Amino acid sequence: MISMPTTSRTRRIVLLIWNWLVISQKVILVLTSSFIVLLVFSGVLMRYIFHYPGMEVEEMATLAAFWLYFTGAIYGSYERTHIKAELLHLIIKNPQRYEIVRFVASLITMILVLIMCYWAYHFFMWGLEKKGRSPVLQMPLVFAQSSIFFGAIFMSFYFFVELLDNFRKMFRSNISINSQS
Repeated sequence: MISMPTTSRTRRIVLLIWNWLVISQKVILVLTSSFIVLLVFSGVLMRYIFHYPGMEVEEMATLAAFWLYFTGAIYGSYERTHIKAELLHLIIKNPQRYEIVRFVASLITMILVLIMCYWAYHFFMWGLEKKGRSPVLQMPLVFAQSSIFFGAIFMSFYFFVELLDNFRKMFRSNISINSQS
């Protein structure tokens, strides 16, 4: 009796968090893209108009590019538009087998992204420990290194959602084929 409103409330909260994550990714993508475009434009002005090398601009662009790249990877994981070499639909005509193969592929992807999380975590912790700084502006390198770690975490989250979705589809296709027999 009480579980229905709680489920609805929980669903709304989860949906709110899900949408907030996606909006945050879009904002980060727009801001970092705009910032990098401005930096590249100012770098061109400094180098070719004012004859100033502008190494600090290139350094800032490189550090911001880390966040752009990994936020783009997170968003690609969310959209499921990450690079795939999927030709199996041409070979496997049985829907049940195709869903099984998709599930196995998403399981392998999940395992690989968890390995990436492990490596990224250790890289991030190493960056915190070593306190590396960029050569020109002396900015903490952990700023860029943290994008790898957080990117891996959020990619693993979206790949886990995809894994669950493929698991569900695998059994749904199994049920529909068995009910037709």
